[in-house]
Amino acid sequence: MPGKILVLDSVPTNRIVLKVKLSSAFYSVSQACTLKDAISHIRQDPPDLIVLCAENCSDGGGIEQCRTLARIRPGLPIPILVLTSEMTRSLRLTALSAGAEDILQKPIHDQELNARIRAILRAREASEELRLRERTTRALGFSEQARPEFERRAQVIFVSQDGSLGLRWRSRLKPLVPYAMQHYSPKSALKEAPNATVADAFVIAIDPDCPDEGLRFLAEIRAHTGNRHCGVLVVLQNRCDRSLIDALDLGANAIMAHGFDAEEMALRLATIIKQKRLREKLDRTVHDGLQAAVTDPLTGLFNRRYALHQLGRMISQSRHDQRDMAVMVADLDHFKRINDRYGHAVGDEVLRQMADRMRAALRSTDLIARIGGEEFLIVLPFVATSQARRTAETLCETVRRSPVVLKGRDLQVNVTMSIGMGMVSDLPRDLANHPDTDVAGILLDQADQALYGAKATGRDQVTFRQSTIRPASGMG
Repeated sequence: MPGKILVLDSVPTNRIVLKVKLSSAFYSVSQACTLKDAISHIRQDPPDLIVLCAENCSDGGGIEQCRTLARIRPGLPIPILVLTSEMTRSLRLTALSAGAEDILQKPIHDQELNARIRAILRAREASEELRLRERTTRALGFSEQARPEFERRAQVIFVSQDGSLGLRWRSRLKPLVPYAMQHYSPKSALKEAPNATVADAFVIAIDPDCPDEGLRFLAEIRAHTGNRHCGVLVVLQNRCDRSLIDALDLGANAIMAHGFDAEEMALRLATIIKQKRLREKLDRTVHDGLQAAVTDPLTGLFNRRYALHQLGRMISQSRHDQRDMAVMVADLDHFKRINDRYGHAVGDEVLRQMADRMRAALRSTDLIARIGGEEFLIVLPFVATSQARRTAETLCETVRRSPVVLKGRDLQVNVTMSIGMGMVSDLPRDLANHPDTDVAGILLDQADQALYGAKATGRDQVTFRQSTIRPASGMG
């Protein structure tokens, strides 16, 4: 996984050694000897990771430098990997509190260094991709300011073979964190845990006598759709370099290589859960933006732009499979009178309720979109003419059956609808080699002309080309 790494160390020899190590793994490496140099590098060409030596700092302590660097980009901070010659519990906790993503003891094992960097960059890349999509949707005007949401209580699931171990860890962690916590064995966690599919983080204890069990569970989490993006913290009860590297490469977000420590676990879980919630928020923003790009905001139906594009694709599929397809244009009758008499707020409510009724009357494979003020496009793939006629009549009956009730105003509004319809099978044969977009335009024109016929001959009916199908109840 290529990436840009900035090495901050005041000792030239250390910087050169690290550059050689990292360059051999195909990372692009830049160097800084002071905090000022590092900030200048970040502003000119932001790196994907900062490697900071905690001891060799010419302008302030390494931890203070870490705090400063962590604040430079508050939206999506650049992760910081701290290196130290003397790994103490106090330094580890202080570095994590200062914003470090991880901390490693020198001399550094090359494989472990690369595994930790891969894990850090993998998480950053996922967040950067979502952020890029979010910026794109905003630039296109499809994304709105996210509404404040109730933040649910974070769910943390402990996974270990020894049930008493999980209980001890949870009891010691409980005073430090607000999370809901549960414990399961590796075999039962995904199958039996009721909250497993909404877990924010898993804490996996690697048994030194049987490390494969915990690692296999980690692999299952990353393969399971519901848990793929959950945070994972792996705890090594006895340090094992092979298990540490395997856990990172299987997708662990963080490793506690020195065994359980309640304060360290609280700090690491806070970071993991914060990152997961940020990814979820970005994902929702992207999803909402994409929805806005294809959806009519009033009715929740597809909009004209999406519907016309989809119509071309559906015609292509219909022609390829040599199966017929119906295209309908539906229009609410005398809708202007509703707006003029009751106001646009009532008119909007009529549109919403009619859209809901029509959507409920159609199949999941059918397409319905709002393509104008009170005009709708309905496409029925893979239907014969007789079935399409019955569906159109059902839609008219669905709209006509009961008035729109506006409870707040003690008001009932009767609504009817006219439909014009065309079939792919009725198109001239000389269109066989025409592009699907041409065929879509001709079908729409046929349905429009049929709709004019329905309006001209009484409304509240379905017109199929030149023949008219009147509802049993007559005009509304």
